[in-house]
Amino acid sequence: MSNENYYLTLNKCCFSSSSSLGHTERKVERQVDRISRLPNEVIAYILSFLPTKDAITTSVLSHRWISLWTFADALHFPNHCPSFLTKENFVDIMNSVLSQRESKCIKRLSFSILNNCYIPHLVSSIVSMATTQKVYEIDLSLYRLKVYLPHQLYTCKTLTVLRLVGTFHLNVPSHLHLPLLKILHLNLLCFVDDHDDDALMRFLSSCPALEQLFYEEVKFKRTSLFGICVPSLKRLFVRSFDERLHIKTPLLECLVMKETKAINYVVENLDNLKEAHIGIHFDYENKKVKENIANIFNGVRKTRFLCLDLYTTEVLTYACLEFPTFDHLGHLQLYLKILDSYFLVELLLEKCPNLEFLEIIKVDELCDNEIEWRQPTIVPSCLSSHLTTFIFRDYEGTDEEFELISYILNSGKVLKRTTIYFESSCWNPSETSDAVLELSSLPRASKDNRTNYVLQSRS
Repeated sequence: MSNENYYLTLNKCCFSSSSSLGHTERKVERQVDRISRLPNEVIAYILSFLPTKDAITTSVLSHRWISLWTFADALHFPNHCPSFLTKENFVDIMNSVLSQRESKCIKRLSFSILNNCYIPHLVSSIVSMATTQKVYEIDLSLYRLKVYLPHQLYTCKTLTVLRLVGTFHLNVPSHLHLPLLKILHLNLLCFVDDHDDDALMRFLSSCPALEQLFYEEVKFKRTSLFGICVPSLKRLFVRSFDERLHIKTPLLECLVMKETKAINYVVENLDNLKEAHIGIHFDYENKKVKENIANIFNGVRKTRFLCLDLYTTEVLTYACLEFPTFDHLGHLQLYLKILDSYFLVELLLEKCPNLEFLEIIKVDELCDNEIEWRQPTIVPSCLSSHLTTFIFRDYEGTDEEFELISYILNSGKVLKRTTIYFESSCWNPSETSDAVLELSSLPRASKDNRTNYVLQSRS
């Protein structure tokens, strides 16, 4: 497709007619806008942040703008196909775009496709080309395509960010090295060689500078233990149903385990851990699994912030696990639908001697449980000497909620701030006023404790 025909195709299908070009030129002659006064290099830099289709659209603005888009150092194709783009003309249009580009560098390459108008082998060719043009970010979200990634990707010396979302066939070569890769996002992947259990581990070991890993719903057959052993890793997000996983990342600062089927997980002591979000699925009646869950918490026991999601707190309540001591924990965030004093006070708070911030989010879900709140007979050391902030969210006025708040206020000797959030859909003004009066009458161990009551809508 010639350049002239290509512009006619774009103008006819989604941009503007040739008559508008002349009108725009005459308007620009009368008044030059601020953007047009910028140097070509600056305009090309701005265009690199636009979808490629929109960047090309600017070619109709004036004679000066015709070729400015060709100097942009990014190719970005968003999550929809233009109306004129089909499998039949995709190759011609894509080749035309690539042939007209004046920039010999592709810093960012992005395909985000939910349908099947793009051709997989051409996407692979563009990825291969990008690796030879100093690319530092590749973002591919191709849900309905099966793409074979080129071998050149695995030895790209400039790549710093790689996001792969969709159905990819990763035929990992024996030689691979990504020296500058810092962010890796893997989601819904398929591997070519299902018998190569070490493929993904070899891939991770080829990234000596990797700092952030998002490992989400990765699908591929694995019979051996999968290990995430990356010495440089600082942030790790895991959402997977792998039954066997070994996490050994000594510099890790943030760990997020979401909807994770933790049957046989090994988590090494993470000495630098600052933040841990735990969302694990397990059978609390299985003795072997319960022992493994205890190992997970032992691995994160040095964290400063700990969040336990709703499902986790529910199964932990029934499991009655013995927690390790969290000596460094300053902030504890709990999503609860079962208010059990034994779990909260004796199993958990008792193990957090230096806790300063306790946040409880009460989730109102239908549950058939026989566990009721019973006022504890002990006061953990954190309540009497360290806890300064207590937050209770989505207060509905149940007896269990009232008794829990009463216990915290009556035990928190150094509390300075208490905030109770009322969920607005459950309260009318008069009921809210009565509830506030009732809570205000509760005895407080700390005279410096300032209590705030907030009526808030759920977002």
